[in-house]
Amino acid sequence: MIGALKHKSIRKNLVKLLDQQRELPKAAVSSVLVLTDALNDSLNEQILQLKSHLKLKPADIWIREFTVGLKTEDLQRHQWSKKHFGWKGRFEHEDAQILQEKGFDLVIGFYWGSNPYLDSVIAKIPNSFRVGTKAGNEQLYDLMIDTPIGDWDSFEKELLKYLSILKLRA
Repeated sequence: MIGALKHKSIRKNLVKLLDQQRELPKAAVSSVLVLTDALNDSLNEQILQLKSHLKLKPADIWIREFTVGLKTEDLQRHQWSKKHFGWKGRFEHEDAQILQEKGFDLVIGFYWGSNPYLDSVIAKIPNSFRVGTKAGNEQLYDLMIDTPIGDWDSFEKELLKYLSILKLRA
């Protein structure tokens, strides 16, 4: 019961966040946040190759995973769970302050289906170019890429193409 009410409050707050005014980046991407719900070593390595394509330093690309089924004490530094989210989507993880201060230029939602927790994190970074999968929330993303589920290579190829067209790639 409490979980359902919390989930509803997160969704309600997400609607408010989606109505805020945004200013998209006009210069080349200098920092990237990738959010996923299915990170493994192979995907992690593929995502890290994005830094060379965008000419970024290792510290300028962050990869975070939303996971279920693990106890909070078993989570690794790059993993979040629903326990890290409070009422109205308040993010209660050590990454929360850094996410607000860093202000990523490009935020990628690489997950399929509804995830109000990750959607809430993305919506709280208003002045970024937001890219997601075709199964994502249309109101949240500036660009949605339709690729097979879990196919990072196809996703990245399309992403780089559009970043070049939009002059957001160095």
